[in-house]
Amino acid sequence: MERRRFIQIWAAAGMGRQAAAQSVDRAASPGRAGSIAPCSLRLRFGVAQFDHYDPLADIGKLEMWGFDYCEPAVAKVMGLSEGEFQMILKKTLAGRIHVEAMNSFIPADLKVVGSQVDRPRLRDYLKKALARAEALGAKVIVFGSGDARTVPGGFSKRRAWVQLQEFLRMAGDEASRNQYGMVIGIEALRKAESNIVNTSAEAYQLAVQTNHPKIQIIVHFFHLASEREDPAILRQVKDYIVHLHFSDPSRGRAFPRIESGHPAYLAFFSYLREIGYQGRMSLEANTSDFQTDAPTGLAAVRKLYADSCAD
Repeated sequence: MERRRFIQIWAAAGMGRQAAAQSVDRAASPGRAGSIAPCSLRLRFGVAQFDHYDPLADIGKLEMWGFDYCEPAVAKVMGLSEGEFQMILKKTLAGRIHVEAMNSFIPADLKVVGSQVDRPRLRDYLKKALARAEALGAKVIVFGSGDARTVPGGFSKRRAWVQLQEFLRMAGDEASRNQYGMVIGIEALRKAESNIVNTSAEAYQLAVQTNHPKIQIIVHFFHLASEREDPAILRQVKDYIVHLHFSDPSRGRAFPRIESGHPAYLAFFSYLREIGYQGRMSLEANTSDFQTDAPTGLAAVRKLYADSCAD
């Protein structure tokens, strides 16, 4: 099927939240995407910590397989003693594969919404976490953290939305005050993982309302497809996108494979090409065989990316 016709069918089928997409302000501030020649795109590919594998432990393998960077978990790095952290830091700075992004920002027991928010504890955590992320060289901190941000039963979602803004400003201020190089990207999560900020349109609205130069968004294909959000949303939120995650929802949040052929793959990569996205894409997926799935997944996204520029 011809590419443009496929995208038209996708949109006409009502895949996604048309109302949400239409409500997004198209006049966003200048950002990473822009009006560039479509096939001058440059993507960098990495692996994000997820499931039971640790990209920091496998950093040598990532280099051998052809990845560009790794994305460890902030919460896991925060569990290291100072001596353990210094060992990891020395190892990562010595190799070719470096930390360029970090996920799992806030641990489950450190709530950012609800009646149990402990702002002094949050502030202390942010101070140490962002300092370690900066030392590792992270340029993007992914704020998914579904357990930490899930709204408790009976608590006002309107108030929780304000609390999210308060937390994000606190994190952004900490990064700005110390002149750290990273930004924080809000990640939309499917409803199975959080009951607030479930679409890229909502992540964008939260970032705009937070109104902080250190607060942007990331887009995860798995959550976008799981919530049946139209990939055309990339057009509206393009100026706030600082990072991407990718996994295959058709096989249980698996590493992508060329033969999978998920129906939204083509549209997603075509819109990335259209908006001129230039940045990172991390594979974040379940696996029982990391040594097979990681390099196979890299080959799959490289092919999808190349195919998007074939026209």
